[in-house]
Amino acid sequence: MLNFLALGSNISPRISTVLKCIDSLKKSFPDAFKASSLYETAPYQNSEQKPYINCCVQLKTELPAHELLKHVLQLESTLGRVRTGEKWENRTIDIDIIMFGEQIIQTVDLTIPHYDLSNRDFFIIPLLELNPELINPRSGQPLKKELSLLPAELKTFPKIV
Repeated sequence: MLNFLALGSNISPRISTVLKCIDSLKKSFPDAFKASSLYETAPYQNSEQKPYINCCVQLKTELPAHELLKHVLQLESTLGRVRTGEKWENRTIDIDIIMFGEQIIQTVDLTIPHYDLSNRDFFIIPLLELNPELINPRSGQPLKKELSLLPAELKTFPKIV
């Protein structure tokens, strides 16, 4: 089963932190691993933040979703992320599990597919780069269609770095 993670950083050194994260994930999950291009994006719904470097990765794992979550939270910590509890805080690195196969998971600490997948071009564009035929398991809609319906006020205008 293919799984997709989104990576993002808006605290320098943004690119090298994302590349270190990709390298670590590839070493931990080498099967079917692919990484999208790196994209620079405007901050999502918070113009006071600095621009982000974003990308998505595809990987296979035998770990259950909650174990994968533990792994990515530990990796965030290793790469210098300190969580303050503030919703829109700046991040050295942010790793989100966007899709876990075709599963729909809703628990206190994990929502898969990501709760806001349909509204984030900085998720959808790199996901489509990895697999142009992806379907959002929650909506049942192709991600291509969801991207085409994204309202202008939610766009972050990703551009390849």
